[in-house]
Amino acid sequence: MRHAVAIALLLGLYVALSLAPLALAGLQPPPPRPWLAELSSGLAMAGFAILLAEFALSGRTRRITARVGMDLTMRFHQWMALAALAFLLLHPYLYTDYSQRPAGTGVRLTPAATVSGMLAWMLLLVLVGSAWFRRHLPLSYEAWRLTHGLGALLVAALGAHHVLDTGHYAQHAWLRGFWLAASVLAIAALGWAYLLKPLLQSSWRVVAVAPEAERIWRVVLEPRRAREFAFQAGQFVWLKLHRAFGRITEHPFSIASAPGQLPRLQFLVKESGDFTDGIGRVAPGTRAYVDGPYGNFTLEGRDGRGIVLIAGGVGIAPLLSLARDLAATHDPRPLTLIYADRTERQLAARSELEALARAPGRTLHLVLAEPPPGWSGLRGQLDAANLRACLPRDDARAWLYFVCGPPAMIDAVELALARLGVPLRQIVSERFVYDTGILTPRERLTRGVIAAVAAAQLLAVLAFALR
Repeated sequence: MRHAVAIALLLGLYVALSLAPLALAGLQPPPPRPWLAELSSGLAMAGFAILLAEFALSGRTRRITARVGMDLTMRFHQWMALAALAFLLLHPYLYTDYSQRPAGTGVRLTPAATVSGMLAWMLLLVLVGSAWFRRHLPLSYEAWRLTHGLGALLVAALGAHHVLDTGHYAQHAWLRGFWLAASVLAIAALGWAYLLKPLLQSSWRVVAVAPEAERIWRVVLEPRRAREFAFQAGQFVWLKLHRAFGRITEHPFSIASAPGQLPRLQFLVKESGDFTDGIGRVAPGTRAYVDGPYGNFTLEGRDGRGIVLIAGGVGIAPLLSLARDLAATHDPRPLTLIYADRTERQLAARSELEALARAPGRTLHLVLAEPPPGWSGLRGQLDAANLRACLPRDDARAWLYFVCGPPAMIDAVELALARLGVPLRQIVSERFVYDTGILTPRERLTRGVIAAVAAAQLLAVLAFALR
């Protein structure tokens, strides 16, 4: 319930801020021109306001991700970028011929504003398209992130010039002040994330890198000097190795250790084709920089008669953190851990999980897609049949379910749990890949909320045009 209230409040604040330019412009008397021209101005103002708000939705605002979650924040970021793109692409086509208009009632489109508007318009199209299809581009994550940040900076600067140099409403002192302040804050947020924050990240050192399972490494960090660091079980950080500034080689990793194991942090890192392929060659003593913690894949504010942890592959990392914390704090609730992978060699922390499962009220189920001869555990995928065999028999709908793994696995498990009658409020998931998956109940709800926000913005634009 607390999370739903937090999301509702943040959405209300977002809608209010994104529509603030329309409200300020609506206080001015409308110029004598066709309503389509007013619609164009409304779309431009709403679209640019949405665009500037995107800088706060980049996933690096801890106050937002701690209440909403990284994946929901980024899904909202993606879809609202499409709404901004649609508004801004449509806006220039709605102007009509004003050859007979009275002086001073039209658009003062200077040559410089024409150039800045066209450049921002085309660059935004490239920026949004490359973000949606990033995984299909021949670019490393680091190269894409750098170009995406620079592209966003250029779009904001060009868009601000175009807005401030053009149009009837932008000349109003309050609205002009809003655009200046919003543009400066957006660019400052980018500078904070790319330039200042790396210098302020907590400094750590690698104390151990050891094989944990096939292609999975256990990485242990400790602080280089005494510094307070607090996190909740299930959260993640952005981790960078070697040096704090000058490189954008930072990636999100879930913390596998429990808060009670501080000051050390432990991660499970899988070789997955990017810089992680060389993780086993990282030498002890290597400097590391940690930005975090982020995410709300946590127990805080959630209730359940029991807890089920469902992991796929290296998704075991945050669930291991949760299991360790539940054991350390002597949580009395029953716990079921379901861990699926392709082969037995890929199971991480198996002996520790088996030891945890020996405690009263603790159960461990291992599921292998390619089991070895004599395997006594479950076989196949985490489908509804295997889940049904593992889930509690009594009052399963009142339990709390944490799901982490590959996106397709999360989607399949959420859909299977929904079919088994588990309400969405009892399912917690968080992912680092935001491609559109199957239409699970969570995805339908997410799209519905985003569509409602976009519809409210469009209705406000129409009301502005027809006032």
